[in-house]
Amino acid sequence: MLTSASALRSAARGAARCTRRRSAPSSWYSASAAPQAEQTLRPEPGAPQPPQPSYTEDDAARDARIFARLRDEAEGLETSPLLGASVRKQILGTDDLASCLGEVLSCRLARSNDSFLPRDELRRACTDALRGDARVGADISAILARDPAAISYLQCIMFFKGFHATQAQRVASIFWKSGDRADRHAALAIQNRISELWAVDVHPAAEIGGGLLMDHATGIVVGETAVIGDNCTILHAVTLGGTGKERGDRHPKIGHACVLGAGATILGNIKVGDGATVGSQAVVTKDVPPGMTVVGLNKLLDPHIDAKREKVVEKRTETWQYEVDTYDGYSI
Repeated sequence: MLTSASALRSAARGAARCTRRRSAPSSWYSASAAPQAEQTLRPEPGAPQPPQPSYTEDDAARDARIFARLRDEAEGLETSPLLGASVRKQILGTDDLASCLGEVLSCRLARSNDSFLPRDELRRACTDALRGDARVGADISAILARDPAAISYLQCIMFFKGFHATQAQRVASIFWKSGDRADRHAALAIQNRISELWAVDVHPAAEIGGGLLMDHATGIVVGETAVIGDNCTILHAVTLGGTGKERGDRHPKIGHACVLGAGATILGNIKVGDGATVGSQAVVTKDVPPGMTVVGLNKLLDPHIDAKREKVVEKRTETWQYEVDTYDGYSI
């Protein structure tokens, strides 16, 4: 959180600051930009920082367990001719989960022999941004719990581009919310690199909760004023976009524990309630009530509407989807 001194500096510089925790949905953040004489990849000391979600002793213990498991898995690959050098530098040569992710992300985001997003600065920026962020460990735990293709912590941290894109966006968000012109352009440079590398385009101002599974990830687009709650699952080719008719707060607000199926398109400043499921290829332009499933064009499937539907639509406990054998066209 901002100290009183830094808050005064922030007010003096005319930058608005967001007062909510990052882990819960709320309105989008905006701040005026103050020009800087010299660009730096790291927010300058004393610059206003976005509020951090609480990082408890339980979170720290969880992250320590994740890192210990990760090191155990990496030691088994240390002599691999293809992976040995990478695991030694990016995992075994680091001290904790944040420094490990700093190595992993900077290795991928930086270009070889290029001053654009230099690796050393990126490594420090990523490490600083992700240390003490409870969402990181929650993301890893969610992937291992909910993705049947996830077989190890090493796979998740080294090879899952949805995880990489999510963490890199968290880093970009730190720069964006510092408010000054140089840092905002650094955030946009990171966004550009994420899109270039992983075909994932998430604006650095978008608010993303913890426990996110961005599965496959290719083609995901998340607009500037979008909000994604905790423990959500987003499959490939999902769009959280605007209608093209509005400015300002114009993107969807996704609640907690929602599932957005492959190819779903959700447009406008609408709300998708907690626990809702948006079916694959659905187009949604209206609010979705909590716990509901929407398919097609704004069509709701209510599993509790009557006794017959209860039998036809069974909420499976081991996965997120509904099994659907009939549909009566119930609309939003």
